[in-house]
Amino acid sequence: AITETLSTHLTNTIPPGHIPKPIVMPDYVAKYPVIQTDDERERYKAVFQDQFSEYKELSADVQAVLRKLDELDAMMSRLPHRSENPQEHERISRIHEEFKRKKNDPSFLEKKERCDYLKSKLSHIKQRIQDYDKIMNWDIHSYT
Repeated sequence: AITETLSTHLTNTIPPGHIPKPIVMPDYVAKYPVIQTDDERERYKAVFQDQFSEYKELSADVQAVLRKLDELDAMMSRLPHRSENPQEHERISRIHEEFKRKKNDPSFLEKKERCDYLKSKLSHIKQRIQDYDKIMNWDIHSYT
């Protein structure tokens, strides 16, 4: 009876026709496994340094656009919701359209996505390097 109730409860909570999204593991998790040698550590470090400069540049661009969007959003919050004046109404509509256009600009969204990806990838590589260093230091100190 308990199994039936649990089964009924689970099937009632998942909407019919729902297709769960597959969990996608980022490519860098498989490409940068646990470091085994000093050579691997140096290779990971080189990749980190190479891509960190790209990340910094992209991040600065993305942050500048986000600041502009925040400013535009703050300005829109101060605008009246309605205006009897047709010119004022048109101006308010243009500001809202501009905000939507900038927020959904494919170039910006692509940069932001790449920036988020690099941030995660660099964090992963940095963690692998730190884990390796911790193990190597532990090995050295455990024998002295």
